[in-house]
Amino acid sequence: MREYILKTESTLTFYVNGRKVVDNNVDPEWTLLYYLRNKLRLCGTKLGCSEGGCGACTVMVSRYDRVKGKVIHLAINACLAPVASMHGLAVTTVEGIGSTKTHLHPVQKRIAEAHGSQCGFCTPGIVMSMYTLLRNLPKPKMKDMEIAFQGNLCRCTGYRPIIEGFRSFTEDWEQSQAMYNNHLNNGISNGNGCAKGDQCCKNKFNGVTANGGCTEDQAVLFSKTEYTPYDPSQEPIFPPELRMNSSFDSQFLVIKGKRATWYRPTKLEDLLYLKSEYPHARIIVGNTEVGVEMKFKNMIYPVLIQPNQILELTSVATCSSGLRIGAAVTLNDMQQALRNDIESQPEHKTRIFVAIVNMLHWFAGKQIRNVGAVGGNIMTSSPISDLNPIFNAAGCQLELHSKENGIRYVTMDHTFFTGYRRTVVKPDEVLVSITIP
Repeated sequence: MREYILKTESTLTFYVNGRKVVDNNVDPEWTLLYYLRNKLRLCGTKLGCSEGGCGACTVMVSRYDRVKGKVIHLAINACLAPVASMHGLAVTTVEGIGSTKTHLHPVQKRIAEAHGSQCGFCTPGIVMSMYTLLRNLPKPKMKDMEIAFQGNLCRCTGYRPIIEGFRSFTEDWEQSQAMYNNHLNNGISNGNGCAKGDQCCKNKFNGVTANGGCTEDQAVLFSKTEYTPYDPSQEPIFPPELRMNSSFDSQFLVIKGKRATWYRPTKLEDLLYLKSEYPHARIIVGNTEVGVEMKFKNMIYPVLIQPNQILELTSVATCSSGLRIGAAVTLNDMQQALRNDIESQPEHKTRIFVAIVNMLHWFAGKQIRNVGAVGGNIMTSSPISDLNPIFNAAGCQLELHSKENGIRYVTMDHTFFTGYRRTVVKPDEVLVSITIP
């Protein structure tokens, strides 16, 4: 083994609800959900579908982006996220934002008062999706909220009371309230001279008419005027140790378990060496594919490699032939990069970008797009992939690296896939980037 293997870190360190967790006895096959419920006994986060589809296990993961100089908050599926991937990150669960023993967070309070929880199994995940949205965007729009809930399912409520409770956080609701109050202050019952006067449908908000009465078909279940205002300045701070100390980002992490070993290299040359030593190792970014295989197909992968700290695989750059996107860039980050180019480039140059952005809106849920990587979508070679047909039609160029053979470029066309879940990529090669023309 190379000399760098001697300079590794085998102790997992991360934060959960503001408390530092240091553990040198972690199994790489454990998910974050398993660790939270079985080792930390934080059972508010639920296990539903076990494949990232229902959102009952949603938690918030926060990291400090040293390039942008700010904290990034992401809603993720704890049922898929390997606990080993949490090294140097901060996790917030539903217990960490409030409880009936201390005080409820405004998100928890509003969903309860709006009757947005019935069986309650999905509620912690829905609460954490909304909480994460507010941490990133204290004044979201209705569209932002709808996107945030793409990965959350509720089989009891039909979503209406959930949306009604949470829309009071949105800028759209505040604007409608301001307009309504302005009409009242000016003695205007409605703005269009409706013959119904105070009973005009434009004066009705959640079943309440301008004079305080109820509509014929809807009783008043809750009053939004009694809500405690949401104050972003009262949220817990990001752990100062993770903000000030970059050592966790640069550590070569090696965690050994009974059946698998987890590697987190920080340099491309180290990744290529590991792939040459272990050609059948699985590269893990979001674990949205391998995690499902391990759970439902009982697959065992002895070597797991996480490339999230390698610059070449996580950077985005504009070049003469298009947009170069690192293979470990998440779908959410790729979508934002494409949108930036759509706004700055001429329309005829960005038609492929527009097609990809439109497709990503329907691609899984927000939690999956926050962690799933574009390279993983290509390398799993799934015949049901949403993006690969666009990449094929566009003739995207793939940059492949290997320790023995160096760099080669492959055009993604009809020759790229050689069979079911098989491609022209060799076992010791690593997909470093994709260039979208």
